[in-house]
Amino acid sequence: MIQLRPPAHIHLIAVCGTAMGSLAGMLRERGFRVTGSDAHVYPPMSTFLEELGIQVLSGFDAARLDPAPDLVVVGNAISRGNPEVEAALERRLPYASLPEVVRDFFLRGKRPVVVTGTHGKTTTTAMIAHLLRQGGRDPGFLVAGLPRNFPRPFCLGRGDFFVIEGDEYDSAFFAKHAKFFYYLPEILIINNIEFDHADIYEDLAAIEKAFRQLVNILPRNGLLLAGTADPAVEKLLPNSPAPVQKFGLEPGAHWQAVHVELSPEGQDFTLCRQGEELGRFFLPLSGAHNLRNALAALGAGFAVGLAADQLREGLRSFQGVRRRQEKIGAVGDITLIDDFAHHPTAVEKTLEGLRQAYPQGALWAIFEPASASNARTVFEAQYLKAFAAADRVVIGKVPRPERARGDPPFSGERLAQGLRCQGRDAWHLPETAQILEHLAARVRPGDVVVFMSNGGFGDVQRRFLELLQKRHEAQ
Repeated sequence: MIQLRPPAHIHLIAVCGTAMGSLAGMLRERGFRVTGSDAHVYPPMSTFLEELGIQVLSGFDAARLDPAPDLVVVGNAISRGNPEVEAALERRLPYASLPEVVRDFFLRGKRPVVVTGTHGKTTTTAMIAHLLRQGGRDPGFLVAGLPRNFPRPFCLGRGDFFVIEGDEYDSAFFAKHAKFFYYLPEILIINNIEFDHADIYEDLAAIEKAFRQLVNILPRNGLLLAGTADPAVEKLLPNSPAPVQKFGLEPGAHWQAVHVELSPEGQDFTLCRQGEELGRFFLPLSGAHNLRNALAALGAGFAVGLAADQLREGLRSFQGVRRRQEKIGAVGDITLIDDFAHHPTAVEKTLEGLRQAYPQGALWAIFEPASASNARTVFEAQYLKAFAAADRVVIGKVPRPERARGDPPFSGERLAQGLRCQGRDAWHLPETAQILEHLAARVRPGDVVVFMSNGGFGDVQRRFLELLQKRHEAQ
């Protein structure tokens, strides 16, 4: 256990990611002196940290650790050979991973609500934090995204509960296991389990093992909220030391949504608890996957003692998370949406939800294979099915092909050709300028264009919005 008191000096290596930047802000609010370094220091995170009084330096240099900080926090993007890491090891300085620091500085003494699963973690975490805040519980929270209901992705909170996204990705080069093992869950949500993170896990069985170990640390007086219709999740349930409540759209779920009515604004549904109807609720997000996220959040809200009316009003006012089906503009009856989807299932469910919300006009999917898994061929065959709801598909380039690390590399042209063989309009356009030119010539009023990437995508979303605005003004 890390024991350190303010105003001790804590230095973060690779501070500009959402999670590490949020941790830096939380430590600063707790009264620590915080510094950080990163290979690429740029807004908005750099500006955000500067406003908090956190010094962020560009690049890595062993001199940053002289005089020695009281603790060095190493981001999971950092590997051996980094000059600051090597200096910390050579000088025997105290060091830790992000999840260790979160646990020891912010979760001990709280009642953690930990949201896990391959898909839906960020949205569900933000939703629960919002429901608890609206219900007067003043929770702490840490979201690996930018919730639109809050000015920043973290809050220390004065209440008993702390809501946190439990990532199955690794913790640091010296801790090659899932972050969620550190988070002391009292209420644990497992939305779904699929193979992902091919750079960390060998196969689905390895991921299932990690989740099985996570369930095994639940206290008996805790609660496991588990998604239905997922065989991998179902296998975990008999071994849970804590009570289990299932949530989903299927009959028999403890928390179920029925009589669902769809609109471009969202989804109306009746919430059922063990078959008992609790009234109508409105979710201002599209897609069955988001409805499942909402059921998990509502189950957690009831578990902490909130009433149905409090949860109903809280859900209605949820504004979502940036880059999660975020509508970034509408120009000349052309709708632009930015989404973080980077796994075949997430792509498929996102497009299905948008097709339901926007039944008219062509649905364009503009996809950047930016994740480490997408640098490999591992998901190519699944993407042939994932884009089924889209009318037209553009596949960008792999921005960091070296992440394939010797595995067979992903081919955007091969995927596009496969989609064309299925009768779908599909193109592989590796450069941002090509994508902009292609869209400008072909997108028509009434169309919906969704950009899908967990990377920067050459800022193509903003650039296409500006292009449309200029063209519209000139008409």
